[in-house]
Amino acid sequence: MSGGGETPGRMTGVERAIALRGVEAFRSVPMNELAHVAAVAREEGRSVGQVLFREGEAPGGLLVVLSGTVRLERGGATDGEARAEETLGTWSLFDDRPRRATAVAATDVRLLVLDREAFFDVLSERIEIVRSLFRNLVRRLVEPAMGAGGGGR
Repeated sequence: MSGGGETPGRMTGVERAIALRGVEAFRSVPMNELAHVAAVAREEGRSVGQVLFREGEAPGGLLVVLSGTVRLERGGATDGEARAEETLGTWSLFDDRPRRATAVAATDVRLLVLDREAFFDVLSERIEIVRSLFRNLVRRLVEPAMGAGGGGR
């Protein structure tokens, strides 16, 4: 992260943190802590037709679609799309199960990539991020149970 001489089209650390703020798992992480996660995320571009990951592969981390469209395929059939500000593989940061779909760039795409290992390196030094992630996970688990009684979403 250089100060002031950013390459045109490249995100600053603050912009990466803001993009990560849109990821459900990180919504409760304080922005000053999220900046540490953003520091290890990287911006990448992929051309139309390039495979981002394949169904059955080991999880590699989180992808935030910054621009463009990613087509998701399961069993060889189209199973959906991800567009700008949507994420792929959020929970693969925490789960060792294989990828459940293949992701292919349907258009040229820009992505923010957060690798698992780099993420865990940050977590090992930033306990507040871990606390925030656990609070969010518990909320996700409890809300559906509470919603069954009529007070849910």
